[in-house]
Formats: sequence, structure tokens, C-alpha cells
Amino acid sequence: MNTNVSSNNCQTINRAFVLGYPVDLVDMPTAISLMEGFWQSKCGMHVVTLNAEMTMQSINNKELGDIIKKADLVVPDGAGVVLSLKNRGGLCAQAGRLPGIELAQKALESAAARGEKVALLGGRPEVMEKLKQILPQKHPGLNVVAYQNGYFQADQEASVMSALAALKPGLVLVALGVPRQEFVIDKYRQLFPEAVMVGVGGSFDVWTGFVQRAPVSYQKLHLEWLYRLQKEPWRFKRMAGTLPAFALKALFENLTGKYLPAELRSPLKLTENSAAGLDSKNAI
Repeated sequence: MNTNVSSNNCQTINRAFVLGYPVDLVDMPTAISLMEGFWQSKCGMHVVTLNAEMTMQSINNKELGDIIKKADLVVPDGAGVVLSLKNRGGLCAQAGRLPGIELAQKALESAAARGEKVALLGGRPEVMEKLKQILPQKHPGLNVVAYQNGYFQADQEASVMSALAALKPGLVLVALGVPRQEFVIDKYRQLFPEAVMVGVGGSFDVWTGFVQRAPVSYQKLHLEWLYRLQKEPWRFKRMAGTLPAFALKALFENLTGKYLPAELRSPLKLTENSAAGLDSKNAI
């Protein structure tokens, strides 16, 4: 991956765009290094894991689209996003899939090693109870200060988030599904000024065994979506309305060359400058 590390520990990364939405060209080590840089600088960070479905939702939901565009890090979670970039060649040929579920696991490993406090939000009560059993075994030394399931009323949301913020976690994994998890992170991130916040979708269900992840053979062929469809046929209507549309839009964008050019950026410096009231265009 084409990244650089400056003397002040601010990495620069390449950001491309698919259908107008950002995708950072990072691999796993770079993504984790960026998170650790935010922790070291005591800056808050929002990480989005982008796939084709989320991209199409954003086209029809401006609020979600705006949240994605201002996220500190947007990793290519979905095969459709990656293939769209690779087909352009050049700088974008380096794009590789970075599944959110794997990124979250590595983030937990890093948090355990660094002694960062962790808060988990979302999922069913039984999922949270299972996480309490398995995470300490999988990540020795991990300090999980909150296991908050996602079954609370809308009028309880503010108090739930305030209670989590009072614990001062360094890592917050939010498993409320798209777009709710992105809305919650964006709405309350000011309460977590030093936390890395990541929307992780159904990761908790997979970690606890309530849902099976696609076999490695499917993963290597970029067909996890097909496995999910086989196991959860109720997804068909939703996927049928989004995946072909994404493919056609992305193909047209590439054939016509009407995509935004890639740019070099420093996520941490942008955040620090924003906090200082500086123009983000002068952040690199």
C-alpha cells in the first residue's frame, strides 16, 4: 500500500471514490496503525466499512451519505467496491478488500495490547452474554467496560450513550446495522472525543456463533454475499434491488471516467486541524 509516515506520526493515505463516496486504499496493518495514531493523539475517530449495499443506501439517504463522506477512515469492506476500483487500474489497482469483521477483531487485539478500554453496543441480549464468555478467552487482557445490547427504546438512546461515554472507552464497536449504527456514531461521537468508533454490523452474531460466516472458499472468490443469500433468503429482495444497480452505476462511472480523482490525505492531521479550527484543505 502507498502510505507514508511523517515525523509527527501522521500517516498519509490514498483516498479514492466510488459513486462519489470515499474509499481509503489501506490494508490491515495500515488501518490498525491509523487507529493507534488516533489513540496516541487522543483524538476521536469514526471508521466506516463500506460495501455496495451501503453505497446504494447512501445515494437514497443524504444523511447517511454525508456521514460517510466525513468519516475519518472508510475501508473497502465489500467485493463490489473493490472490483470497481481495481478495474480502473493505476493507483486503484492496489485496492484490496478489508472486511469489517476482521478489522474489528484486529482492533480488539490492539486495544488489549495497549490497555485501551472497550465498549460494545448492539446485538441481542443473548449475544452479549455469549460475548462476555468468549472475548476474555480470545483476547487475554482485554478490558471491556460495557456490554450493552441494542434492545433499548428510542427515548433511552441518549441516556445509554451518556452512560457509555462516562466509562471513557478508547474503542467503541457499534453493531446496530446500517444505517442506524452510523447515525448513532455520528450523533454522539462528541461524547467520545478520544474513542475510535466502528460500525461492525452483524459481527457480534458471527463471533458468538449465532450466525455462520461464509467459508474461506467463498471469501477468496468474493462471494460472501452469495453465501449470506443462501443462508438468509429473506435478503434476496433487498440485494436484488441494490447489487445490480450498484454494478451498473459503477461500470458506467468507470467506462466514462466520471469519477472523482484519488487524493492523498492525512486522517489524523485533518482531525487535529479541524479541532483547532484550521482549513482541512491545508492539512497535508
